[in-house]
Amino acid sequence: MGIPYRLKVDLIVDVPILGRLTLPLEKTGEIPIPYKPDIDLEKIRFEKFSFEETVAMLHLKLENKNDFDLGLNALDYEVWLSDVSIGGAELSKSTKIDKNGISYIDIPITFRPKDFGSALWDMIRGKGIGYTMKGHIDVDTPFGAMKLPISKEGGTTRLKKNR
Repeated sequence: MGIPYRLKVDLIVDVPILGRLTLPLEKTGEIPIPYKPDIDLEKIRFEKFSFEETVAMLHLKLENKNDFDLGLNALDYEVWLSDVSIGGAELSKSTKIDKNGISYIDIPITFRPKDFGSALWDMIRGKGIGYTMKGHIDVDTPFGAMKLPISKEGGTTRLKKNR
């Protein structure tokens, strides 16, 4: 997928004896449009859990659907459970997402469960609730640095006990 282009240029050259010559040049092609990486929240691992402050690690899967590598430089994000924002952050994380490949990254989040009410109780009782994650990633591409939006909505987020 790409944007077709056509470039026409007249090159004017002063040549001794012959004088000024005009050389028409034309080039056509296609500029590829980068796909934004597909993001999946694979799981949330709680490092510390209390109603005053909970520290968790989000395990993300990033899929690059482009025919070129993406260099991930930074990520900013916000996460919602149900319709309640539980927080977000900015992360400077350098990694490479191979062309047509998958990379995994862990990002931290800290939040106060007592501030988001029934969504937490639904998770504790084993009822699946929806989540949303939105933000941007800064990537290096063959066409220069780009800031691409990321967005993911999912359902059935539940608390599971480690065995």
